[in-house]
This record gives sequence, C-alpha cells and structure tokens, in this order.
Amino acid sequence: MTDSTDDDSPDCRQCGNPIGPSSEQRVVTTVEDGTTVYRHFCTDDCLEQWESSTSA
Repeated sequence: MTDSTDDDSPDCRQCGNPIGPSSEQRVVTTVEDGTTVYRHFCTDDCLEQWESSTSA
C-alpha cells in the first residue's frame, strides 16, 4: 500500500466527507461489467448505512 495525499483522497460514499488515513476506513470492492469498482467509507457506521440503503 502506498501513502496517499489529500489530492487523491476519496470521499465517503455515504456522507461525502473526504477520507483521510484512518484505521476506521473501509473499502468495498466489486466487479461490475468487467470493471473493478471501489466504494470508500470513512467508518463502519457509514458502511452499514450504505448497505442498509442499498438492500431496501
């Protein structure tokens, strides 16, 4: 894993806040139409909220 800068930090898929280096950061990786898609979340709470909103 490489260090990232503020310029390439992703935003949380749920709340939209920029994600900095943190042990709480989560990434969900899927393959859609042959392309790898990464969804970044700043905390487990945001990930759980996103998962519950997509399963409804």
